Amino acid sequence: MNKINSRYILPLVGLLIFVLAAYTYYFLIKNIDPGVDIRIHNFILLEYLERGFFPIPPGYYFLIYLVDKLIHYKYDFVMSSILVLSFFTWWKYRILVQWFSEERALEKSILFGLGFIFIFPLVFPPAEQGFWYYGKFTSTLWHNSTSIAALPFSLLLFAKTIQWWKKGQVSGIWGLLGLGIAVLLIKPSFLFCFIPVFPVFTLLLKGWRLPFLRISIGLSLALLGLIWLEKYLIYNFDPIIVQDYSSQDRPEIVVQPFKVWLHYAFEPFWDFISSFMLSLVFLVFWGKQAFKKVDFSFSFVLLLVALLIYFLLSETGFREWHANFYWQIPITLLIHQVLMTKFVLGLPKNVNGKLELSRAVFWIILIAQITCGIVYWARIFVERTTV
Repeated sequence: MNKINSRYILPLVGLLIFVLAAYTYYFLIKNIDPGVDIRIHNFILLEYLERGFFPIPPGYYFLIYLVDKLIHYKYDFVMSSILVLSFFTWWKYRILVQWFSEERALEKSILFGLGFIFIFPLVFPPAEQGFWYYGKFTSTLWHNSTSIAALPFSLLLFAKTIQWWKKGQVSGIWGLLGLGIAVLLIKPSFLFCFIPVFPVFTLLLKGWRLPFLRISIGLSLALLGLIWLEKYLIYNFDPIIVQDYSSQDRPEIVVQPFKVWLHYAFEPFWDFISSFMLSLVFLVFWGKQAFKKVDFSFSFVLLLVALLIYFLLSETGFREWHANFYWQIPITLLIHQVLMTKFVLGLPKNVNGKLELSRAVFWIILIAQITCGIVYWARIFVERTTV
């Protein structure tokens, strides 16, 4: 009976998430002024098409363009962007359920998958100055369309990389390359940290054995070359940048430590602690054990590199405050949070059946973060804001 129920619960919860996501994206497009990235990206696509171009990278824009040709209602790309983003949110849920099902029964995995759709940093309104999102580090995004679209491919790239190391099948590298290109074509942010970390971990796990090390370096160099090509096209052939902005207003990548984060972090200490409280508690209680696991170590280093990139790099010109080096953090943070939770779920049960203090603290913080995420999501509708 439980298996039968689970077979129905999984798609029903998935349908619920799709509907909730669709209404959320519809509400954001219609009611948030001057507009979230979803609406802005729709306008960007319209402007580029008028000039005979596609935005770079083209992946997300091509998807909503194609879906709009199939399902069009009233305004260009509104219905298609809602459907595409709702699909990727649903896909994220299915991937998370699959990951959690490695440690728990399907019913509990569905519950965890649903919870991690909403997980958010801790929120204490008196300390937030009205800004729940600015300055914090979150794995849940409702407003940035390209990040939402790139997330499932990034999760799969992480999972397939772990499988490639474990199975030791050289041919599996083609799957990694395909997923890497998919991420690149939508939003390359996750690759910023994946490219340098992947060959280093391959060396640590496989040693100097060929062809694994050579192939891992080759994959990273290939993806790096494609990123530089994409960067060159954006900065030198983008019609809006080339035609609408003077040379001094065009963006350049510069090293400016903490500039962007401190611009948005009104309470830097609280913003950091509230974002990583779960990680700090986990590392205190189980860090030594967890670092023996390849997947956790890989996720942790990816997160550190993601933070380092955001803290060090920024852009000049009209993109100065766009925070384009932030978007790898939500992906790496989500992977890190899921693997911490899986680790705690996999711990042996106490003989006396009592919940020990360390696990109780972890679950309290996790539940608090999910609760804050649900409240943040509800705040979108009540206060009409994502900040």
